[in-house]
Amino acid sequence: MITKQIIEKIEGEAEVFFEEQNNKVSFATISFGHMRDFSKILQEKPALDALVLTPRICGICGHSHLYATVKALENAYKNAGVNVELSEKSFQIRETTLMLEIIQNHIKWIYLTAIPKIETLLKKHSQTKLKGLYSSTLINKIIALLSGQYPHNSYMLPGGITSDFTYIDITKAIGFLDELSIFLEKEFFGVDLENFLSFQSCKDFNTIKSEVASFENSLIDLQMQTKGFGYDRFLTLGDHSFTKQAKIKKTLLQKADIKYLSTSPAYSPHQTTFAYNALYKDEFIEVGPLARAMSNNIPLIKNIHRRYKDSTYARSIARIYEIAFLIQKIRKTILHVDVTQPSFIELPNIKKISAKGVGVVEAPRGSLIHTVSIEKGIIKEYEIITPTQFNLASGTKEKPSIAQNAMKGLNKEEAVFAFRTFDVCSVCTTH
Repeated sequence: MITKQIIEKIEGEAEVFFEEQNNKVSFATISFGHMRDFSKILQEKPALDALVLTPRICGICGHSHLYATVKALENAYKNAGVNVELSEKSFQIRETTLMLEIIQNHIKWIYLTAIPKIETLLKKHSQTKLKGLYSSTLINKIIALLSGQYPHNSYMLPGGITSDFTYIDITKAIGFLDELSIFLEKEFFGVDLENFLSFQSCKDFNTIKSEVASFENSLIDLQMQTKGFGYDRFLTLGDHSFTKQAKIKKTLLQKADIKYLSTSPAYSPHQTTFAYNALYKDEFIEVGPLARAMSNNIPLIKNIHRRYKDSTYARSIARIYEIAFLIQKIRKTILHVDVTQPSFIELPNIKKISAKGVGVVEAPRGSLIHTVSIEKGIIKEYEIITPTQFNLASGTKEKPSIAQNAMKGLNKEEAVFAFRTFDVCSVCTTH
C-alpha cells in the first residue's frame, strides 16, 4: 500500500509517498509540487537585478541567497579579468549576517519543528514556541543594525556592502548578542556557552538540566541514535571564516571541488515534482550542520559520530551545537570590525562584463551554489543548487537518496521526524 503524507510547517510543502511492509517504511519517494522557477525569471534581466530577486527565493535564508549571488557576480568580474577588492570590514559583516541567519534558522527549527514533533511522539506538551520567536527577534535587530534593512535585504553588492554603520551600532549589536547569549544560556543550554562548547561526549549532557538536556534525552528515549542513517558521507563546499571545503567519508577528510557536482530529475512516479536531485561524483551526499561539524573536527560531534554515525540523533545535536559555536564566532568577528574601512570598493560598470561566475556559501541547511552567465551585463543563464536538493533528493529503490535511506525501516511517525531533521525547504528546492 502507498500512502501520501503532506509535510507542512516548513518553507512551502513537501509530499512523501510511503510504501510500507509490516507497518515499516520499505521505500518513500519525495515530491515538491509547486514550481517557482527563479532561474527563468532572471533570464534577460540586468545582472544586478539578481541582488533584489534571489533573496526572495526563501523567507528564511535570504542572506544566503544574496551572498551566493554577489559572490557569483564577483567571480564573473574576476573571470572577465577585473581585480575585485573587498575591505576586511565588508567581508566580516557579510560573514556575520550569514552566521546570524544560520543561528536563527536552527532556533526556529528546534522550537517550532523539532520539539513539537518530539512531544507528539512522546505524547508530551509544553509552551516553547515564544522562546524561538523572542530569540529570532533579537537576531533580526542585530542584522538590521549591520545591514541597514531586514528582511529580504540587498545590502551586499559586487565590491562590498551598502551599509555604513558606526561604533555605536556595533556596541548595540554586541548588546543584543549578549542578550541572546544570556537568554539561551538560561532557557536552552543550561550552562554558559563556553562550557557547552567544551563538551567532549554525549555523556556531558547528563551533567546539566535544561531544554537541551531534555531534548537530548527525548532523542535517546525515541532511540533516534539507532535510526535515520544516511550513507555516512558529507560535503561542505562553502569556504568561510567558520568552516572550510571538504568531502568527508565516514571520518576521512578529502578535498572538495564543485566541478564534481551534477543534477538529475527527481524520481517521482506518483506525482509531478519540480525538484532536481543534486549529486557529488554521481553519489547522494549529506550537507548541512553535521557535515560542517565533521569538516571542522568538532570533538563532541566526532565522538557522537563515532558512537552513532550519521543518525537522526547526531544530525540533531550537530544543529544545536552550531548555535553556540556560531554565537562565539560572531562575537569575535564583530569585536574586530574597523568601521573606518570602506564599505564598498567600486568596480567597473557591469554592463561591460561578459563572463560566467559561480558563488558558493554555506546556508543554514548546507551548501548553496549560484551560477550565472552574463553577456554585457545581462543574465543569459542562472542556475541554483540548494541544500535540500542534496539531502531531500528522490532516488529510485536501487539508488535511494540520503533522506530516503534515513526513512527506510522506520514507522511513518519516526520517518517524518527523520525527514524533518534535514530541515526541509520546498521553496528553495523549486526555486
